[in-house]
Amino acid sequence: MPAARGFSLVELMLSILLGLLLCGLLWQSLHVVLQSRSFASARLASQQEARFVLQQLAHDLRMAGSFACAGPAQWPASGTVIMPQAAEGALSLSYGDGGIALLAEPAAGNGQITRWRLLQPPPTWSAGQLLLLASCRRIDLLTLGSDVFLQQQDGTFWLQLVPASPLAVHMAEHHLPSLELLALQQRHYRLGQGNAADELWLEQAGQPALWLASGIASLQLLVQALPTCPGGTTRQWLTLQLAMRQASSSAAPMPYRLQLISRAGPACPG
Repeated sequence: MPAARGFSLVELMLSILLGLLLCGLLWQSLHVVLQSRSFASARLASQQEARFVLQQLAHDLRMAGSFACAGPAQWPASGTVIMPQAAEGALSLSYGDGGIALLAEPAAGNGQITRWRLLQPPPTWSAGQLLLLASCRRIDLLTLGSDVFLQQQDGTFWLQLVPASPLAVHMAEHHLPSLELLALQQRHYRLGQGNAADELWLEQAGQPALWLASGIASLQLLVQALPTCPGGTTRQWLTLQLAMRQASSSAAPMPYRLQLISRAGPACPG
């Protein structure tokens, strides 16, 4: 009976070499697959971040200069930025938020209006909150705690002017059926500086800066006044251009573009 023949050293080395080559090919294929998935995940995350930023900015841009029935034409002269003003990597705007309808109550004796009943409970506002008393004819800027204060009596909320307020003489100029109380929202978006140059931050009066997103290469706003009504009435058309950095440093930033119309301005005649 012949003796069983084993593997020679050369055969073993060839087998090991072939096995290593096969493992190398498999590892290379696996690396390509994992890299492709990583790029796809990074691109999806970038798209989701861009969508979030566009939704946030679109809401504020559409609302800019809107104060219930009133608009920028009724805004009292002040240094507050109303309509969107943009610089490279920065955007500022203001609008009235959360309108609450009011019923005026003339004071006994002189008939001046210094008190209003709120038709729904207000949010929890702290002292110093900037409020707007807005109607179709006029806007008054108020500070809670110094110009007006809130009272609650038997489940009803009242807005009361402080005694001898200089604003009382202007109350008769309001269009009472359209009178609303709003919170003034002042928004300033900006890209960071230095190592955080691709980060988008939101700044609001009296609040710490809020981080919104990263990976932003550029942020621009184009403003055009275009006719929206047959009679030639114009409104602001806003084009927001956003560029997001790609996972690969050599790839060009991914551009996103959003166009919308501002709510501020007169309605088209019926």
